[in-house]
Amino acid sequence: MWSTRSRRWVALALAVGVLAAGCSGNGEEQESQSAQAGDRQPVQVVVANYEIVAGGPTRLLVGLITEDGQTVAYGSLQMRFAEDTGGPAEATQAVTGTYLPVYGTEPGDPNARPQAIRPATARGVYAVYGVGFNAPGTYLMQVAADVQGIGIVEGVTRFEVIAEPEVPGVGEKAPRTENLTLDSRSVPKAAIDSRASTGEIPDPELHQTTIAEAIRRGRPALVVFSTPVFCVSRFCGPVTDLVQDLTAEYGDRAEFIHVEVWRDFENNTVNEAAAEWLYRNDELNEPWAFLIGDDGRIVARWDNLFTEGELREELDRLPT
Repeated sequence: MWSTRSRRWVALALAVGVLAAGCSGNGEEQESQSAQAGDRQPVQVVVANYEIVAGGPTRLLVGLITEDGQTVAYGSLQMRFAEDTGGPAEATQAVTGTYLPVYGTEPGDPNARPQAIRPATARGVYAVYGVGFNAPGTYLMQVAADVQGIGIVEGVTRFEVIAEPEVPGVGEKAPRTENLTLDSRSVPKAAIDSRASTGEIPDPELHQTTIAEAIRRGRPALVVFSTPVFCVSRFCGPVTDLVQDLTAEYGDRAEFIHVEVWRDFENNTVNEAAAEWLYRNDELNEPWAFLIGDDGRIVARWDNLFTEGELREELDRLPT
């Protein structure tokens, strides 16, 4: 039986400021905005990805926390990246990160300025697509945003880029996992979906078949690994609901499967199916979603927060 602890999604209290040398400028337009808004304010930058892999284009997720503990949400922000060599940093050109709201929450006006709001209200992160890191190692990220009522906030953080995916990656054969289903016997309902601890399983359509059976039948499968009740990031419930809602439209193209992370939360015991996919280096992070093709290989994967548009884009590519 597997047991683990979930890694806490905690902001890194790192020094705030501009990157040295080439990373110090943000362009004339932003400098003008800063002059109007007053002094730049420090902000904590949190990389919300569970792993970032060297090579192809990256989907990078970022959260911002202000000095008084509020979360920055809505609108867009600017990011720069540089390899952390210990000396002057040569930054990339600024790229724009857009706000990804949690499924079922208010997306906000994408053209409006970001806002600082209470963490309980802010349900989302910023994403930038297509950034590539050619080599593994430590990198620096500088983030700047023009926040309504505050002005320019700016922060720097470090993050690691690894050489190969530790969690199953795109193009790899999907593990042929015998996850729990409605037909599983001698298991508590909460081991199938943590929301069933006081009642019925709320999403039975996501617990009809196993990953192994879908692969055997040559059926594509969208699989979400999540623990809606115990999720650290609070994203698990909404993204599980998202996958459930997509079954009505795409159920003829793919199987839709939810794998509950915890077999027994109180005893710190993880379901074997979740461990097979996600338990690495004594840690297990959730949520994740994987799209498995009809050949049994992983077509796409998303960590922590993913949106209806991102899933639909891949599902629309499946044959009808």
